[in-house]
Amino acid sequence: MKKFRKLTAVIASAFITASLPILHLHADENYIISADDSRYKYIENTDGTISIAESEYSKTGVTGDVVLPDVLDGKIVTGICKNGFLGSDITSVVVPESICDIGSLAFANCLTLSQVTLPDTIAQMGELAFSNTGFETALLAETETDFAVINDYILYLYTGSETEIEVPDGIKVIANSAFANNGVFSQENITSVTLPDGLVHIGANAFDNCDKLSTLTIKSGLRSVGQNAVDSSVTIYGYLNTYAQIYATANGNKFVPLIAQGGFEIECDYDDNFKQYYFSTDTEFSTEGIHVYKRNYDGTKEELTDWSFDSTPAELYAAANQSATE
Repeated sequence: MKKFRKLTAVIASAFITASLPILHLHADENYIISADDSRYKYIENTDGTISIAESEYSKTGVTGDVVLPDVLDGKIVTGICKNGFLGSDITSVVVPESICDIGSLAFANCLTLSQVTLPDTIAQMGELAFSNTGFETALLAETETDFAVINDYILYLYTGSETEIEVPDGIKVIANSAFANNGVFSQENITSVTLPDGLVHIGANAFDNCDKLSTLTIKSGLRSVGQNAVDSSVTIYGYLNTYAQIYATANGNKFVPLIAQGGFEIECDYDDNFKQYYFSTDTEFSTEGIHVYKRNYDGTKEELTDWSFDSTPAELYAAANQSATE
């Protein structure tokens, strides 16, 4: 019960704010009602694209099974506004490939929303974008790891209770506040986090109120970090001359190189063709399924092909038997 009590508290606090009228929340925004479809309103972004929300002036509203537009009034839709469809009677939504930014609480409190189709173009996701929906309920219930992940690449929420965390490979986007308060269910304090190669964006307030977080390891690939994502007291480990170092310097974090200037390390990984078991009669190890890389000090890596094993299965078996008899 404690786990769900904490999640309920997070959602409840979010909706104390979210329950206010949408116009009040966006008093500083200059919305335009779409001439193409009055169910939508939008704000213009600095690059000429637009971010959309549901218009309160439409008689029908955005309801049922919805396919969001990729163009309105001749302008490309690239974002969904904060609180954009808050409390709408949507049952399913298809988000077009033109959209790369989903705002905080964008679909929150859409009680009937159970199916969400997202493209692989989402570069930023706001805090609790799908909170208090059937979609979020199913996402959390079906999560078998410590991470609630959408589309295999968006880390929506950390749901574990570990103190030392390694975010899995394949994650490209960390949503706003994903690790806030040490995770939605956790009773433990996060002390260290290692992020994977290929992570592109860390959302705003991602580690908010993680007071015991002392180290953050950032691999190659990071391109942007949201506001107040990482406290300046956190030591950042990363590769030299990468965005991790740039961010650490700008944010006032201590930066520690993972590899010294001019140096390199050897790394290995394995695919499905990797042979794990050998007999004493096997004359050699197979290199199939094994990938060896040279990781440079700046995070770049190159696969090495001119390598070999320095022993055979028979030699290892013989050495093991000799040790057992001594």
